[in-house]
Amino acid sequence: MSEKNFDDEDVKAALEKTDAGDGPGIDNLDDLPESDFVAFAEDGVENDAVPPAIAYDRPVTNLIDELSATGHVTHESYRKTSVTLHHNAGRLSHQGVLEVWTTRPASAHFDVDAAGAVAQYVKVNEYAWAVGNMAGNQSSISIEMANATLAPGWTVAEVTWKSAARLAGWHFAKVIGERPSKSNLFYHHHWSATVCAGPHMDTIYDNVLAAAQEAYDHFKESHPVPGPDDANGIPGKASWDKLQVPNV
Repeated sequence: MSEKNFDDEDVKAALEKTDAGDGPGIDNLDDLPESDFVAFAEDGVENDAVPPAIAYDRPVTNLIDELSATGHVTHESYRKTSVTLHHNAGRLSHQGVLEVWTTRPASAHFDVDAAGAVAQYVKVNEYAWAVGNMAGNQSSISIEMANATLAPGWTVAEVTWKSAARLAGWHFAKVIGERPSKSNLFYHHHWSATVCAGPHMDTIYDNVLAAAQEAYDHFKESHPVPGPDDANGIPGKASWDKLQVPNV
């Protein structure tokens, strides 16, 4: 089943609402319709999705060019030393997140939707406009997560946060080169004055960290055979096993 597109009025209303917590931009996105979840066919793959773009062990939808067209990204390379998790402050599909960032001057490297599916918007070695802090934007890989419920709880489904933690663990193993810890796996509020990633995620931080550590332990010893092209920070057919993030 394909995604339901946003109506212009739905997006406009969501973008103009400014009375709640952080999300893909800086505003509350409660008014985006619940039906804008990504829906999957029985085989677990969106029928009309683009082909998997990254040789992560799960499919990743490539929306890098679409996000780049908004201008809301800095195309400079920085060494990554941490991962930062965010919540959407709304029930957003991957396309819905892109719709918001088309208008709002914001971005993140990845988004994980309500079903646990992953999309990429910014190259890993580049600077996403994500945490409201220059040092954080330069050094951290930001991963957004769709909410399961809205204010005041802002819960995130287990399938979503576990997928985000697994993705984080992969980046710690393959890009950052350090085991996840409380010193390098953050929520958005670590960097700036916000409640993001929400009170629910605060209560389960230890579980999220444990899941990221488990993924790191799994991926650090894996060495997939490279394909015909090397990724080097750009989604391609090859494994990211050889990716080297440049120092700045």
